[in-house]
Amino acid sequence: MNAVGLVEEYHRALLATRYDDLHPLIAAGVTWETIAKIVPANTQITLGGATYEPDPDGGAAYLIPVRVDNPLTPEAADPPEAVRSGAIIDLLAFHPAHPYRWALRRDAAEWLGPIEPQYLDPEPVEVWRTPLRWLQAGCHGLVLLSSERESQHRILSGLGSIVAEDHHHAAELRSVLNHSWSTPPVIVREVRRAA
Repeated sequence: MNAVGLVEEYHRALLATRYDDLHPLIAAGVTWETIAKIVPANTQITLGGATYEPDPDGGAAYLIPVRVDNPLTPEAADPPEAVRSGAIIDLLAFHPAHPYRWALRRDAAEWLGPIEPQYLDPEPVEVWRTPLRWLQAGCHGLVLLSSERESQHRILSGLGSIVAEDHHHAAELRSVLNHSWSTPPVIVREVRRAA
């Protein structure tokens, strides 16, 4: 599915979403300001591993677009603007009744949430465990969506400093950062002198 297909699928779900459909998000602590910013759509899905399929007979879920300013990094020149109008690279489905379960449409997004550029002593970045916590925080910080440790390490190691949710979460993040990845050997080229 290409980006146009994602946008069309999201818009179809959005057109079918009623005001009353959003009450479970409000009850879970998501503000109307955040709902207006992220514009979740109510839908039904069936899970298939890390991805979901739209299914009119499936379980209830909310779709939010995963938007980026740059597909290579969570950094954005204007994070609030990127949340509202960044390029949609995937759709994320979740429900507040099951905050630790979510699925992506294409499994193409590694993170949720644009952050400030990470140079010149940036503010610490809040890293949330779930998309629901990110929404409850007003879309500040980021959520690691990828379950691949290499991806998580790449994203986390690019941050100036990190604010975890609690001590256990901090230990999980440190574990990702302390993992040593295999690296290629570095060889010095021998220079031959002409005789």
